[in-house]
Amino acid sequence: MANLFDLSRLLNRREHHPGRRKLLRSISTGMMGAGLADMLALEAIAKNTGHRPGQAKRVLVIYEEGGISQMDTWDPKPQAPYDHRTPYQPIDTNVPGIQFSSLMPMTARQADKLSVIRSMTTARVAGHKEGCQEFFKGYRFDSSFDFPDIGSVVTDQIGTDCPQLPGYIFCPGINMPNHVTSTGFLPASRAPWKLGTRNLGENLSDPSWEVKSLQLNPKLSRERFQQRRELLTQLDRSAVAKTETAETLQAYYENAVDLLTSPRVQASLNLSTESDQTRDRYGRDHRGCCYLLGRKLIETGVRFVSVTVIQPPEHVNRPGYGQPKGVFLNWDHHEGIYQKGPCGGPQGMSNQERFGLPHPVMMPSLDRSFSALIEDMHTRGLLADTLVCFITEMGRTPRVNKWGGRDHWGRAMSVALAGAGVPGGQVIGATNKEGGDVTDRLYTPYDYAETIYRKLGIDTAARIRRPDGLPVEFTDGGHPIREVF
Repeated sequence: MANLFDLSRLLNRREHHPGRRKLLRSISTGMMGAGLADMLALEAIAKNTGHRPGQAKRVLVIYEEGGISQMDTWDPKPQAPYDHRTPYQPIDTNVPGIQFSSLMPMTARQADKLSVIRSMTTARVAGHKEGCQEFFKGYRFDSSFDFPDIGSVVTDQIGTDCPQLPGYIFCPGINMPNHVTSTGFLPASRAPWKLGTRNLGENLSDPSWEVKSLQLNPKLSRERFQQRRELLTQLDRSAVAKTETAETLQAYYENAVDLLTSPRVQASLNLSTESDQTRDRYGRDHRGCCYLLGRKLIETGVRFVSVTVIQPPEHVNRPGYGQPKGVFLNWDHHEGIYQKGPCGGPQGMSNQERFGLPHPVMMPSLDRSFSALIEDMHTRGLLADTLVCFITEMGRTPRVNKWGGRDHWGRAMSVALAGAGVPGGQVIGATNKEGGDVTDRLYTPYDYAETIYRKLGIDTAARIRRPDGLPVEFTDGGHPIREVF
């Protein structure tokens, strides 16, 4: 187990030929960059062969940034005080007795495949970074040490079913997740591979969008690329001493090269391979493309995929998009949350001008894409062994503020789970009539994390060890959400 957390020591063992590793690295990194090549090279060395398969083989996390209003999605509150209730009434789902917001008509028709947790809470400090960090790590945001991302821990423990790709991928990887992600005490090779390169403004619906890290080094011609591939083949046939570690490294450096040419990998990152019907069902905007790409990566065998969405692309050309005091299209609607057009204006608490789009304008895109994802994965049989998690970092206040918006709220929020044996057609927990406080079965991000580990068959009772040998719990005192097993 020590080698799980000290790969540098393993790689420097005398039995591993340093010249061979250096040559392999120079071949692969010269084509695609050191970070991705090393990630692939090191990924399988620490794989835990004692892992017992669980109900889930893979995990797909849909993270909608900003803090979505619980009463405008999964937990409608028609009996809230008139001045503070949402103007959008509840609608029936395809499960008798369960209602969602009328802003989610298409998702309502997939309710039989979902477990909705209305009694989730988040960080004591209801901030974007704090809430995101707790959901991505399963530890309190103010923990005394830096715990790795859940995805990092998962790939460290059980590897991936697609060795040509990293086991933990951000699709595309933007804004808040970029600020909170870390490998903690695990090796850097456990970091998520980010398909995007910019913190804001990434637009997967742009026909020219591509995964930049998979493009050939501009200084490397096709002829030299082929020469380096041939060099790998010659090296494999050489008389250099081979060990199990060296063989593993060679295989994964070869995978780093194959990543550039593998039809399977290229197809998993190419939305044009999907039918027009599928593209239209998900939506051809940024959100629809992100959700669809997440499904394709899961289908390819990637262990842990986090889809991170911050804006629909049809509005990114508005002045100041992604700039200070400019358009910032997430769900953080402190002003004009129910306006039908652009919301925003001077925020009294910060004197900043931030303009965006309110819930009713953004919700149709989310409703379409999420319902398409669940429907599509069910049809393809992917829900049988994929745990799908829909999260946001916090809820919104039960009371509307003087700017016509709802502020940050951590005491009550909703998330949804599907697949991998999660019973569909159920609501877990409850909140009061305003949606502001949990009244039944309170759960936390630590319980959410524990549920993911248990679904994957990871024995959390065994503890995970830091490089100094200190055993650490997988979550910050979390317990599995029993209703989804």
